[in-house]
Amino acid sequence: MELIKEIGAFAGLAAFLGLAVLAMLAFSQGRDIRRLREWAGSAPEREGERKDATSVAAAKRAEELRALEEARTAEHAAIEEREVRRRRREEGLPEQTRGERLRGGFSSFGSRLAEPRWLVLIFVLVLVVAAGAAYLVTRGSDSADGKGGKTKSAKAVKPGEIEVTVLNGTAVPGLAAEFGDKVEGKGFQLGAVTNSSTSFESSVVMFERGHKPEARKVAKALGISEVQLMTSDIESVSGGAPVSVIVGEDDASTG
Repeated sequence: MELIKEIGAFAGLAAFLGLAVLAMLAFSQGRDIRRLREWAGSAPEREGERKDATSVAAAKRAEELRALEEARTAEHAAIEEREVRRRRREEGLPEQTRGERLRGGFSSFGSRLAEPRWLVLIFVLVLVVAAGAAYLVTRGSDSADGKGGKTKSAKAVKPGEIEVTVLNGTAVPGLAAEFGDKVEGKGFQLGAVTNSSTSFESSVVMFERGHKPEARKVAKALGISEVQLMTSDIESVSGGAPVSVIVGEDDASTG
């Protein structure tokens, strides 16, 4: 009985160890099976990654082949060009034809224009030209006479086409009428003949905007040196005439 008890104890211990080893093996097998299942489930993704990697490698290889082919073509062209130049030298001709020299010059000029400093210079020149054109247009359309574009030159206007109002800017009676006779005698169209609300020391010829050439023509004919833009006071009594002659104190004794 003692022997059986000892054998049973050893057998139980061996069985316990066997169960422990069996459990470890079962756990390891289950882990491996789970890994295999995960690996099998990710097979489509790996296939897509492999195809992407293959496509990228193929595109890179195609680009390298294209670059290599272009380099070979450029090299062959350079060799052929050198050969052509050599033959032309042997024949006593210039290495480049006139067309080749022109193309080379244009190419060099175009490459220079692409530089930042040349682009800035061109931009500045364009701004200067645009500003000058705008200034000329503005000056032509808005001259000191007023309504630019509608003015007439002094030579183009005939005296009979100019209506002139004569105003007496002094206290001498009848002076406006006397100057009115002078205006008609010079061939101008006489407008209103009246008195000015203010007195003037010097005679002056005033004009509405856009009629400065006519005013200068009248002033020259009457010997009056001062010409200026018509004021609102004179305009209110000018009767709509574009030019008004205001007789001042300096002409009161010569009227």
